[in-house]
Amino acid sequence: MLIALQSLLHSKDNNMNRFATLLVGSALTALIANYAFAADAAPEASQPAATSQPAPAAPPAAQGLPAAGMKDIKVGYISMAKVASGSPGGKAAAATLKARSEKLRDKIEAKQKQLEKQKAAIEAKLGTMSAKERAAKGTEFQKKMEEYQKLVRSSEAEMQELQDKLTTEIYKDMKKAAADYAKSNGYALLIEEKAVLYLDDSINAKDLTEEMTELMSKKQPAK
Repeated sequence: MLIALQSLLHSKDNNMNRFATLLVGSALTALIANYAFAADAAPEASQPAATSQPAPAAPPAAQGLPAAGMKDIKVGYISMAKVASGSPGGKAAAATLKARSEKLRDKIEAKQKQLEKQKAAIEAKLGTMSAKERAAKGTEFQKKMEEYQKLVRSSEAEMQELQDKLTTEIYKDMKKAAADYAKSNGYALLIEEKAVLYLDDSINAKDLTEEMTELMSKKQPAK
């Protein structure tokens, strides 16, 4: 019986650790950075650097353009993670995640303490229990463990849903702000920094992270 109880509590601890991975509000910026782009790593330099490998074939619309024409094309890039973490919307989303995760964590920890208290009480009386009583206590404890595991799973699902919702909202706002800025300032292309795998030397790309953060701040004033 004692071994069974310890095994159940070990399972409980694993569930708590698994849930804890969702209790970091700052994870929002990482999610934003990878929401629409799946690049393996960010560029080493602050501005995407050209590699020595040959450039891929240009799309039909760009084939045959003289070098001078390419230099006239305005291209910008941003770090979505930095924009998200620096904008009021991103900060508010991170605060929302943190507040909710703390409430769920407190609820789970309270349940955990109840289980530990019950385990200690059962262990203290094992020597005086009949086989029937031990079986009954084991069944009761198993039921409470299942309730605990259900709470952990529902909390994980709630946090994931909230993260997805907030990330989607911020990405949409960021995408619109990027389009507005690009159109107003004559940029033909504005992309995420991590998505850049190659950039020809003839194109002078500009880091617009600071400009985008300021624009997002104007569109999303702090509440």
